[in-house]
Amino acid sequence: MTNEIMTKKYILKPGKHQFAPGSAAVHSNDNLNDEEAKWYIEKYPHIADLFMQIPKDQKSATSSRPKTKIQEKFNNSIITNL
Repeated sequence: MTNEIMTKKYILKPGKHQFAPGSAAVHSNDNLNDEEAKWYIEKYPHIADLFMQIPKDQKSATSSRPKTKIQEKFNNSIITNL
């Protein structure tokens, strides 16, 4: 890991990820800063599972919401395609 990633509060799992429905998979640790990551997670809580590390205060806010079947399928398809 680079020093920059070690100081980030939000760390994505390896690869490029799609955050918004209908958008391209372009997000990675190389082009996403903490402020943007926080905004995306607030707007699209289901993407929290794409991160290896999230600050505890935000993680508890996103994990309190139950996942829908669509979110589970989405997460499983991401893992399968890694």
